[in-house]
Amino acid sequence: MKTYHYVLAILLILILGSWYYSLKKEVLENNLYTVYKNESLGFSIKIPKDFTVDEKYQYQVNSSTVISGVKFTIPESLKEGTNLSSDTYISVEAKPGAVNSCSAEIYLDNSVSSGFIDSGGHRYSMATFSGAAAGNRYDETVFATPVDGGCIAVRYFVHYGVFENYPEGSISRFDEVSLKSLFDSIRETLVLD
Repeated sequence: MKTYHYVLAILLILILGSWYYSLKKEVLENNLYTVYKNESLGFSIKIPKDFTVDEKYQYQVNSSTVISGVKFTIPESLKEGTNLSSDTYISVEAKPGAVNSCSAEIYLDNSVSSGFIDSGGHRYSMATFSGAAAGNRYDETVFATPVDGGCIAVRYFVHYGVFENYPEGSISRFDEVSLKSLFDSIRETLVLD
């Protein structure tokens, strides 16, 4: 009889736990995120509602290469009180006609290839770039995957000030792990049409 009660209790916990998880997930999706769909570039993605959308975004790879896409800039609340810059963003960019040469490297100048990653139902090539100028740091990570007629990529652009250049105690160091985790969770919702 005791075994029956234990099994019943475990089943009840599992049922309530899965109900709570699905409710929590639904609340997160409905209240904090919105689905952004771009038919001309052929994708949809879930982004936090407080991110700013720029549909006229263009990334200048070098003097002869410009890539169009959509940029989702972080809200002020993510950078407030830290050395993170307000122009930090995640973007989705398309390069038509690049099917045979689709790789993350074509989205960056002077990049370092980081191999491949399988995520969100897509196989991405990955490349990174780090730069510095006048007390600022720029870290970029690009994930690219082929699509019909071209190549589509997700870019993480992280701009921050050198922490040591600020007066002591005036700001906190931004949480790079949390920011990249947020960007990863957004990228994993990418759906290609």
